[in-house]
Amino acid sequence: MKKTVVRGASLAIALLLGITSVACSGSEKEPEEEKPAVSATGTPSATPTGVPGDAQDGQTPDESAKWTFGQVAMGGGGFVTGVFSTSEQNLFYARTDVGGAYRYDAGQQQWVCLSYGISAQDKGLYGIEGLAVDPNAPNRIFLLAGTEYFSDGKTAIMYSEDYGETFRTVDVSDLIRVHGNGYGRQNGERIAVDPNNGDVIFAGGRTGGLIKSTDGGETWTHVESFPVQTTENGNGINGIVFDAASQGIYVSVSRKDAENVYYSADAGESWEAVQGLPTEYMPQRMKMDAQGNLYITYAAAEGPNASGGGGIYRINASDGSISDISPADKCFGDIVADANDPNRLVCCTVSVWSSQPNGSWGDEFYTSTDGGETWNCINSHMKMNNGGVEWVSGYAIHWCGSMAMDPFNADTVMVVSGNGIFRCDNIWAASPEFTFFVRGLEETVPLDCISIPGGTLFTAIGDYDGFDNTDVDAYGRLHTTAIGTTTSIAVAALNPNVRVKVGGNESSQKILYSEDGGETWTYMNTRPDPQVAAYAGCVTVTADGANIIWSTSNYMGAYITTDRGQTWEAVEGLRGGYYLAADPVNPNYVYASGANGLLVSSDGGKSFSATMMRTELTRKITVSFGNEGTIYIPCGKAGLFLTDDHAQTYARLDTVYSCEAVGLGKGRTDDAPYVIYIWGSPQEGDAEGIYLSEDEGATWVRVNNDAHQFGGPGNGNFLVGDYNVYGRCYLATTGLGLVYCDKTEK
Repeated sequence: MKKTVVRGASLAIALLLGITSVACSGSEKEPEEEKPAVSATGTPSATPTGVPGDAQDGQTPDESAKWTFGQVAMGGGGFVTGVFSTSEQNLFYARTDVGGAYRYDAGQQQWVCLSYGISAQDKGLYGIEGLAVDPNAPNRIFLLAGTEYFSDGKTAIMYSEDYGETFRTVDVSDLIRVHGNGYGRQNGERIAVDPNNGDVIFAGGRTGGLIKSTDGGETWTHVESFPVQTTENGNGINGIVFDAASQGIYVSVSRKDAENVYYSADAGESWEAVQGLPTEYMPQRMKMDAQGNLYITYAAAEGPNASGGGGIYRINASDGSISDISPADKCFGDIVADANDPNRLVCCTVSVWSSQPNGSWGDEFYTSTDGGETWNCINSHMKMNNGGVEWVSGYAIHWCGSMAMDPFNADTVMVVSGNGIFRCDNIWAASPEFTFFVRGLEETVPLDCISIPGGTLFTAIGDYDGFDNTDVDAYGRLHTTAIGTTTSIAVAALNPNVRVKVGGNESSQKILYSEDGGETWTYMNTRPDPQVAAYAGCVTVTADGANIIWSTSNYMGAYITTDRGQTWEAVEGLRGGYYLAADPVNPNYVYASGANGLLVSSDGGKSFSATMMRTELTRKITVSFGNEGTIYIPCGKAGLFLTDDHAQTYARLDTVYSCEAVGLGKGRTDDAPYVIYIWGSPQEGDAEGIYLSEDEGATWVRVNNDAHQFGGPGNGNFLVGDYNVYGRCYLATTGLGLVYCDKTEK
């Protein structure tokens, strides 16, 4: 399949766009300055999740209606840190550590993401540290959001009155800080709504102590009387529960060898430590049953990878006495009670590795019908069902830090796992069956993606390798020969049966090749340098499949093999930490972008030399399939550069103001040029987002809108067009999996 994007000599580019000597800036787009406001009053931030077809940001209704958005079906893959039932039948919510929040849609029988509207500047808000539902109005939900290493650690309360369709966001960073992807992230909940007054909400931080709102979340103030501002492990306040009957408040803190549960009987004016509870363990979760009994689970550490002892304690509503109802001396994550029969309890361990029915090792589950006097461990007689997600069949239900029981049907419980959610609809049966319950809930971190012309969508993700997808809405095939986090993949353009992937860590080099299109993989077991712990990084393969070039992580070096890893040579002029791309037509050419700008090899990757573009270039370049020497170079605020002569000369597209990522995809017809997709903005003042051009960059049309921002191009920092489907592109994210944008009018 031959395409023409911008053909001819560099002079042709110059005539269209104008040659420029502007340097390529390597600086990332800086987030907006954090503001100290703790109130939405006056400048409310309305963040719609929206639905396809909303007309926003200058798009006409016709333009906006041409696009639909979704997440490529892989099936779970990430840590769901909380799952919640509500007072509305068949309505459930879930929160994740890096992928936002979800609502279960019973009509569609799938989870619906509530977090598409988060901007690139606010991508840290995909880390959901706490979720609260108004007990009397399940349409009202509150998210406590923030990620320590994104968005300058911004912490915010996001609240919705329409089931999460739209959110208002209040920055509370000056009061508390949270970290949705930190240790103890499955604890909770750190935010709660007063069942007697829905305008009263309390929230707790890892640092900063306790805050409250008395106007439904519009404004927030410190609860100065609360005695704990943080904890030694940095996990701080990790649970808040209101007692509707007494109008009291319980707050737990993540520590041991000191009091760790406090109670206030006067709306937070004063606090006292609850005596008689264990201090040798840390509280994990607190749950109030329908009769007002408070249950507290304990573990030896904050988790989720806790180990050692723990237990479950109950504060009895009748007289305030405390009972130890622990099934065993193990770390326990959560407990749920039948709303109509408090004697029926279900609980789970957290990070306890016991045998499960599919041969994996994970957490234990217990049931009790006598209020915790006796317990039945169901692991030996429960069943596991993959729910149609084939890859999960050999994986455990683990890191079980949160459970929910359906208040309308006590046969149904849900439990979180490090890979998604499992649901059991017959928990009291002789052989309860847990089914992987993740349809629509996609929480992975994409790290690389290739649309193979005439082939599949080939991806690399964190933790679970990656997939081959032939249909974005059908679960793909997990890579065989699993290596865990796969950081880079490559396909030989002229021989697509040859593929390479790389991952691993300092103690485990993992680079593999396939010669049958990914059906089977073979390890390259020979180290390039026995003295260097080379691992991960970026890999490419020349167009003919002959040479494999590897730029390793942490500047551990760059190497080439011409015999599938039997022998290696150091690459001259190239080091680790570079992004690599092979020319799709000429096997002699390979390109690298990194700290010294753009480098080029004309000898099949054996040596690299510098080009005129010498400024640091940390973004992924895109080579044009079928067009020799044609490279698109995203340069942040400096815009988008293009070369069609193996990087000998460059042109800057003066129609692009900023460009963080670029990709190419199938044109409208076989004779049309490739569609160019960018994450950036065509003109200064344009909203940052996904734009496309069908006329070689002369004009641009926005693809997404404010309801669909997806947090920007994520950890993988890429935007890829589909070479097989006109009007489709894929965006990397921080935890939403691989997002796709599809033009419905084609």
